[in-house]
Amino acid sequence: MPSETYFAIAFYAILVVVFSTIATGCVFWARWLWGLSKRNLCGDVSGELITRHANQTSTWRQADYFSLFLMMFGVMFLTVAILGGGEPRQPQADPTTGAETETSGDRLTETVAAPDDDQPAKPKPPLGTQVRNQFVATLAALLVALAYLQFNLNGGIRQAGLIPTGWDLRCGLIATIWILTPVLLINLVVSNLVKYEHAVTNFLAQQNSLGTFSFLMLSAAVLTPIVEEIQFRLLLQGGLQRIAEHPLEPSTVSNWHPSVAWPIYVTSLVFAALHSGQGAAPIPLFFLSIGLGFLYQRTGRIAPAIIVHSLLNGATLCMEFARVNAGIGP
Repeated sequence: MPSETYFAIAFYAILVVVFSTIATGCVFWARWLWGLSKRNLCGDVSGELITRHANQTSTWRQADYFSLFLMMFGVMFLTVAILGGGEPRQPQADPTTGAETETSGDRLTETVAAPDDDQPAKPKPPLGTQVRNQFVATLAALLVALAYLQFNLNGGIRQAGLIPTGWDLRCGLIATIWILTPVLLINLVVSNLVKYEHAVTNFLAQQNSLGTFSFLMLSAAVLTPIVEEIQFRLLLQGGLQRIAEHPLEPSTVSNWHPSVAWPIYVTSLVFAALHSGQGAAPIPLFFLSIGLGFLYQRTGRIAPAIIVHSLLNGATLCMEFARVNAGIGP
């Protein structure tokens, strides 16, 4: 059996899982809304849709949230700037079109002519270089964040909720079905209106080897969800939540149950805006962020949000890898 056939089988199998998830999620939502079940989004029997726990970061100062949030972005930008794209090869004119091109190990990159012929525009780094640089930058930001959390904040990494418990794993898996159901339905609509674009999937389409796929799974399905959930849920949303509810000094705050919703919506707007340039992706990502925001706010645990985010990215990559190797059109 040709390898394309195996990949086609894998692609449609993943597609069946996705639609089964949507169908199951619709049942969960309907049973809850109609009062037929008290099994909530976290898998608990409760009168609340999301099990409420005290927020474990209540002893942090407001400045702790925003200083680390800005520090992580600063480390990422600085790392990308330092790595750059390397010196491109000397552009050569295409004899048929006159456009200048340069060759690289990743792809053929077109050089756009500058208004001043004496100062030709410098081409962007090859796509593969951009993806690898972003991976290094994201890893650097994570290491800085973990060091800051562990050595500068009360409770360190454990209080931040980055060490998952059994309840976190169960909650994350069940919440994935609940949260991704409306997100995927929205994505099905908007993706038919505007084409989805992302450097990761574009790079996978160019170099669809197993090595590339494994690297992208590590980057997009493991590293990126951890970093983005720390940045947006734990830090940005958490800092805005402290401002919104005007808590007392950290040492006097205990058993904090945040409830004001606007920090979730503001965080989601920022999260979606920073994913602009990816076609219609900011629209479903905005609603994904809202779901993850309420999940984090009510549970006080960041690990379940990371699990949901990771499963979404991982499933997307697996489907794209199978589709490209099966030769199925987008």
